[in-house]
Amino acid sequence: MSSFRSEGPMTTRTLLLTAGVIASTIASSSAQAQWRRGSQHSSSSSAPEQIISYMVGYAVLDDGISVDSLARPWAVRLDAPIVGRFITGEIGLSGISTKTDIGGRERFLIPEAQLQLQLPLGPFRPYVGIGGGYVLGHQNTGAALEGNMSVISTSIGLRTFLAGDRLTLNVEGRGRQFGRDETWTSAEFTAGFGVRF
Repeated sequence: MSSFRSEGPMTTRTLLLTAGVIASTIASSSAQAQWRRGSQHSSSSSAPEQIISYMVGYAVLDDGISVDSLARPWAVRLDAPIVGRFITGEIGLSGISTKTDIGGRERFLIPEAQLQLQLPLGPFRPYVGIGGGYVLGHQNTGAALEGNMSVISTSIGLRTFLAGDRLTLNVEGRGRQFGRDETWTSAEFTAGFGVRF
């Protein structure tokens, strides 16, 4: 395992700031586009936009004390439109597996919800989101994460429709801050497939 240090709290603050700037830009662009093409959007928005997806990837956990720890995340997520096709709600269950100080492996579950702002561009759905959740798992395990902590998360990603607009390819970067300690953070990068229904 390499002993590198991430930026910790700066990473989380940067993700939050970036998400906010992108969200305001998308909101302005999408509102103007919707106003100009109202009738076209009404006819095209009849297609279902609910998506259930499965994603895997890797993550870097930083507790602000020990050497950063690599982890293996997975997630099952359900996305559904709230306001047109521009504001989406997401609920999901994520899992993270990471090594402990003594070489064992500890697993955590993170039920989570986000509000996402997306920009429909043909088959592409770039988006940014912000939300929260909770870490379920053991405490004092020697891992770079502890159970029973709240989570604040930001995300930036892309969903692309494939195979007759029913299958999606999803890629995402997600930053999390755990508990009230700003140094306890993670950066997660995942990809996977979804099905629209």
